[in-house]
Order: sequence, then C-alpha cells, then structure tokens
Amino acid sequence: MSNIYDWFGGRKLFFGLILFIIATLLFLFSDKTDFDGWSQLVMWIFGIYAVGNVGEHVSEGLTKQKK
Repeated sequence: MSNIYDWFGGRKLFFGLILFIIATLLFLFSDKTDFDGWSQLVMWIFGIYAVGNVGEHVSEGLTKQKK
C-alpha cells in the first residue's frame, strides 16, 4: 500500500484525492446541490489536507530543532 501512497505523493494527498472524487460523483449523481455547494466541499477537503500537511512539517521542524 505504501507504493500507492508514494506514487500519489503521500498518504494525505491520496485520501484528499479520494474524497474529491467521491464528493464530485455524489454531487453529480444526486442533483441535490449546485456548483457553490460542491466548491465549498472541495475547499474544505483541500483545506483539511493543507492544514494537516503544514502541521506535519511544522512538527518535524520543531523536533529537529530540539535535537
């Protein structure tokens, strides 16, 4: 499974893309929302990805400084 994560650029990006695909398919086939609702969900998905990625890099930087 780690080969799949490496090919996509990491575990967080892999799951971010999976959520993006699922959200797009659900909104396309359900006709329950418009473009604004879909774009809000996509912003949340990639916002969570970005915050998780920044948090990981900051924690790695702080750990390296303590050593």
